This record gives sequence, C-alpha cells and structure tokens, in this order.
Amino acid sequence: MTVFYLETSALLIWLFDEPDASGIIDSINGADLIVTSDLLRIETMRAIKRAHHEKLITLEQLESLIHTFRDYLKSCFRMSMDESVVTGATADFPVEPLRSLDAIHLSTALEYKKLYPELRMLTTDTRLKQNTASFDLG
Repeated sequence: MTVFYLETSALLIWLFDEPDASGIIDSINGADLIVTSDLLRIETMRAIKRAHHEKLITLEQLESLIHTFRDYLKSCFRMSMDESVVTGATADFPVEPLRSLDAIHLSTALEYKKLYPELRMLTTDTRLKQNTASFDLG
C-alpha cells in the first residue's frame, strides 16, 4: 500500500503549478491513501489569500484555487492536533532548529506512521526532508 503524508509545501507547489508540480502530482495520483494534518487547511488557505493580497493572482484565480483545494481536500484523511501531536511537536528532532508548524507536520506524520508503517512524507521543505530520513519517512 502506498501512503503519503501530504505536507503544505508540496501541495502549494501543485496548486500554484510551480516547477516540480508534475512529480508531486504523480506521487499523489500513485498513492492508495493521502493523509495530512488539519494544519494543511490553514496554511494552504492563508497562502492562497496571501498570493491574492500581494497581487500575485487574480480574483478569478483565487476562487479557482480555493475551489480546487477544497475539492481535493475531501479525498484526504486529516488528523487534528490532539495531545499526542502537540507533545510530539515539542520534542527534540534529529535536525534542529525546526519551525513550529513543521514540527506539527512531522509529529502528525509520526502519529500516522503508527497506523501505516509504509507511510512516506511528501514535502519540498529541506529541513523536513532532512528529518524524514531519520524516521524512515523519506
């Protein structure tokens, strides 16, 4: 079974059709299951709104991105930030410093790994990639 934890940086590459979007799309399409954190919803909506506010996208693009994102999110299984995620995010990680939101994503992925040992993290963030190798998430 192919299970990916979808982290926000990877999703944004896909949504904004950045370089490497095709590789991310291929990974997503090849997965049996995509899991993520509720944090993805917050970060993605803020990024889309920020892009519009900074006039990087039009109002039509804003609406299209929000629609595409909300539609896609229905296919993902999301975990809330419960006590185990919060406790895990406050721990020391192999590659520090790690930003708070990245620690939440990594902690959430590690909680999912208890259910899906084959889980891999789909991210473009360098520090997260460095940490995923230590936890067999790469």
